[in-house]
Amino acid sequence: MFITGIGGDSGSATKPPSTRVARALEIHRSVAACNAHIARGSDSPYALIAALMLPCYKAEFRNLALALISDEERELRYALDALCDSAT
Repeated sequence: MFITGIGGDSGSATKPPSTRVARALEIHRSVAACNAHIARGSDSPYALIAALMLPCYKAEFRNLALALISDEERELRYALDALCDSAT
């Protein structure tokens, strides 16, 4: 996934997300997958695993989000907004 330039980039060139932002997006996808498995119902063996893993992924996302610098926070917000916009 590539994100358009942010902030003071006058060229507004396309660049790949930073390492921590890319990791945060991976964790976000894992959280979404867990939620999807849980929503499908408790009959699935994956629902139990997802229910057990979900708090771990959420804690990892929170810790990573707290460690981001302001530019990375902005980059993550834009990337998550783009994901939400494409889902609708």
